[in-house]
Amino acid sequence: MTIDELNAAVDSGEIDEIIRVCEARQCKELSKIADTITLKPGVRLVQLAGGSSAGKTTTAKRLCTQLRVNGRVAMHMSTDDYFVGDARNPRDENGEFDYETIECVDMPRLAQDLNALLAGETIRPRRFDFIRHEGYGPDFTVSLPPGGIIVLEGIHALNPRLTAAVADNCKFRLFIDPVSQPIVFAFTRLSATDARLLRRLVRDNQFRKMDPMTTFSMWPKVLAGEEKWIKPFRPLADAEFDSALAYEPAVLKPFAQGLLARVRLRGIDDPKVEFLMEFLESVHPTDPTKVPGDSILRETIGGSQLEY
Repeated sequence: MTIDELNAAVDSGEIDEIIRVCEARQCKELSKIADTITLKPGVRLVQLAGGSSAGKTTTAKRLCTQLRVNGRVAMHMSTDDYFVGDARNPRDENGEFDYETIECVDMPRLAQDLNALLAGETIRPRRFDFIRHEGYGPDFTVSLPPGGIIVLEGIHALNPRLTAAVADNCKFRLFIDPVSQPIVFAFTRLSATDARLLRRLVRDNQFRKMDPMTTFSMWPKVLAGEEKWIKPFRPLADAEFDSALAYEPAVLKPFAQGLLARVRLRGIDDPKVEFLMEFLESVHPTDPTKVPGDSILRETIGGSQLEY
């Protein structure tokens, strides 16, 4: 879809049908992936990885639902909940926190919990507070019934080090990325990386109370970390999922445009800011209440019917 076609759909009211079709496509694709997992003997652990703001959490939860449709009990887990926190987090060569390295994850604790669950034991799961940057233990326990599947998502989920304690024949590996972005002009598409940056700007501001300047300044480190910690393991994936939604620029515009303007006001002379501002200026906005409650986009703008 081109931006002109998206704008025409917004102006004519056809955007409602475009939204339904985009969401149905993703649901159908996740159903196919769930079928593949179900038919593969012995799968107990699905490892779902992707870059920042690719939609990993919502995709993991929706995949759990599709697996349940196939008669398999499925449990969502996030590697983010196993972050060690700032008190133990590694630092880079400049003495700043390195949030991209796999050493951010408490791998021994994660391995312990994974193996306990797969053995049918009960555990007290871990959660992470992104505002305080520290982990905590909730007041409930969880267990996995015989034959149940864990869907583990996170940027490092495909790294063999993370799940070295689990037998490879139990695993199914899935990579997600918002690949199918709209055509901006001629045959030039918005890159998946830029689409994820727009999502992250909005998400960080909505849920982590983060200034857009902070998100924007961190982004080069995020991409450098992805080159080192995510991209090398993408070829290990058994399947890939396209998490793009053709209509999302029209939804994100009212959220992201003001955030980018704040970055510009801080005197940041960066071509990326100008490009994204020009891109959003060319998009006609649509009402975010049109977005379904279980959409990947709800992970960014809020209002999800799913529990995070």
